[in-house]
Amino acid sequence: MLAIFLEELKKSHHQNFHSMMTYFSLCLWPALSFTTAYYAFKPFDLSASSPIVRFVDSDQVLLFLLTGYLGYIFFLSLVESAWQMSYERQFGTLETIFLSPVSKVQLMIARATSNLIESVWLFTAFTALVVIATGGFAAISLGSVLISFLILFFSAAIWGGFLNALFLFSRDAGFLFTVVQGPMEFFSGVRIPFAALPIWGKVIGYVFPLTYVLNIVRKLLLEGASVLELGNQLLPLLGVLAILLGLTIIIVKKAERKMKRTGSAVLF
Repeated sequence: MLAIFLEELKKSHHQNFHSMMTYFSLCLWPALSFTTAYYAFKPFDLSASSPIVRFVDSDQVLLFLLTGYLGYIFFLSLVESAWQMSYERQFGTLETIFLSPVSKVQLMIARATSNLIESVWLFTAFTALVVIATGGFAAISLGSVLISFLILFFSAAIWGGFLNALFLFSRDAGFLFTVVQGPMEFFSGVRIPFAALPIWGKVIGYVFPLTYVLNIVRKLLLEGASVLELGNQLLPLLGVLAILLGLTIIIVKKAERKMKRTGSAVLF
């Protein structure tokens, strides 16, 4: 698995991150999105009488949005990574994946993870600098930060592996990029507190693993909760990730069987 990951990391670097402008955009557009969301709160009353403070402390709006957009960038970068699978079909390099003598499930996860690291490190550094500059780290333990990062990274890797499998075996899954991008930002609680959504909005939000991840991360960082206190939140997340991993295995194996039988790699 490590060998696959390192090779995919090198390939991803040469193919997708070979320009300084790429890294500039990786920091610029998430920072602009975060800034837009932050100043969208400014016209509203954030005093004790405001209905907004029922869902998020007015003193924690900055950290609330930073954690939301950091998680969103993690998950969105893997949607974009999976979208690039369509180029394998267009460029005629799809065969290299199927002929590779490695587990295809491991390959999907390794490919997603390799793209994840270079896609998010700049915005992660930006988030850390903003929190340090505003004194937000004073009330956050290093252990909570590390645990939050591991939960975010592991969850995003499973999500990315599932999406890579979907995009790999679909003739045209490009529409999923649009379907996933907007709803995930709105219904997962990235910029709007999840608890403030109506019931139908929460139902949609529960489809995305990012919803569970942000709930856990914010409790760790904003409320100072311990891992032991988050058992009720961790179990649903692990359940969703197990389902995604199971679907990834089913899709890959079913598609491989069909390819051997019909010669076609298209499952959807």
